[in-house]
Amino acid sequence: MSETINFTESLETRHSRWTFLSNAFGLLCSTLIGAVQGFTIFYYEAVVGLDAILVAIAMTIFLIYNGANDPIFGFLIDRNFRFTKRWGRRFPWIVVGIIPWVISVYLLFSVPSTIDGSTNPGAAFGWLLLTLVLLDTFGTLVNINYKAVQMEKFRSEYERRRFTKYYAPLDILAIVLGMLLPPLFTDMIPGDPRASYSMMGAIIAVIALFFGILSLPGNREDKIMIDKYYSPDSVKRMNFFRVFKEAIKSRTFMVWFIFGMFNGIYVSLVVTNMIYITTFVLQVGGDMFLVILGLNLIGSLISIPLWVRFIRKINNNKKALVVAGFLSCAALFPLTFFQGLIDIMIMALVLGLAQGGVNSYVYTIIGPSVTEDVIVKMGKNQKAILFGISALLGRLVASIDEFVIAFVHDTTGFIAGNDTYADMLAAVTLAGGDINLVLIGIRLLQGVIPGLFLLVGVLIIWKFFPLTQERLLSNKAKMQELGF
Repeated sequence: MSETINFTESLETRHSRWTFLSNAFGLLCSTLIGAVQGFTIFYYEAVVGLDAILVAIAMTIFLIYNGANDPIFGFLIDRNFRFTKRWGRRFPWIVVGIIPWVISVYLLFSVPSTIDGSTNPGAAFGWLLLTLVLLDTFGTLVNINYKAVQMEKFRSEYERRRFTKYYAPLDILAIVLGMLLPPLFTDMIPGDPRASYSMMGAIIAVIALFFGILSLPGNREDKIMIDKYYSPDSVKRMNFFRVFKEAIKSRTFMVWFIFGMFNGIYVSLVVTNMIYITTFVLQVGGDMFLVILGLNLIGSLISIPLWVRFIRKINNNKKALVVAGFLSCAALFPLTFFQGLIDIMIMALVLGLAQGGVNSYVYTIIGPSVTEDVIVKMGKNQKAILFGISALLGRLVASIDEFVIAFVHDTTGFIAGNDTYADMLAAVTLAGGDINLVLIGIRLLQGVIPGLFLLVGVLIIWKFFPLTQERLLSNKAKMQELGF
């Protein structure tokens, strides 16, 4: 206990501002690539002509591979190689993976003109599956090491809170660019949708590569980091299944995963459902969808410095997250009951102000401390496989939000295939339903339902999350002792 009480972290950093900013640029690269992947299903079904069932089969196979490769890659690369002493353990894999990763984006949307999905479905199916596998393979190689570098480079609470000031605003910029850029290029070449999508893939690939290159200085490991890889305890490894078992047994890890699941569901519901709000409830153009979400992101951007100052002042990560979570819940519930466009715009801004705390704390401050808690318990410095296990568990619950939306729509009488309020009204009336019930369901999906999901997640953190500030400092002392 005395070690925990007496351990004091430095309030200085050896890293320059450019190092913090450069590392954060890696987020822009990853988010842009993730955003453009959202056009995959439409491109292969509507443009290439591949049957929807075959697209679904390819996506299912891909998701299985996507879930399995994260922990496997994490285990395989979490060791020292011949190049580690000179170039580091993480940096070489990022350099090796980043160019093929962005090339895969271009290839995904560049099915050769000789391949027609309706007349040659086998070739189109093969191209889709192969490019998805290539994209995810190199993406995993980059992202697992990128996350590990962040944790190993920014070790102290001071550094992680300082990094948040760079990471969180770029996170918002990445989301905005991810929403705005891809649609700009889908009709770039009139009359030739294949060429337009290929051009979109190429442009996004170049932009992503640009941000990826900017991130390289911030991902470079220095001598202090490399020397830690060769400490006696850091060299020792635990087999794959033992690490998996230890992670699942860790209360800290599993409570954090459950919170992350509920947090992810709430975010997905709020963003996904907004287009239903603007189309069927507000009955305004799609541009208002971007305006409302933009106000939400502006609120988050404004509040980030305040939330970083708040966590520094109270010096209690768990308490800061709970406060931010409860305030976000309070801002979410009223979204169901807005009366008009001005109401929901104000509510979106207020929600952003509250969300800024959760967004600031989850990824760069508390998340790394959770990984450290498991590492100390294992006594083995195998961070990458833990990131892979988190990704695998995340894949298993990734569709919960879609099932929630489907259940509410089915229960309230929403009829698919109608993309305007007039069409929906006619279809629901013809089916003997009640359009008001449909609208109530859409409203519930914007406020009350995501609010309940987040509330459950915050209550779980408040009641069961064992990582107190004292234990956090004890873990850091132990990692220092082990040379991790």
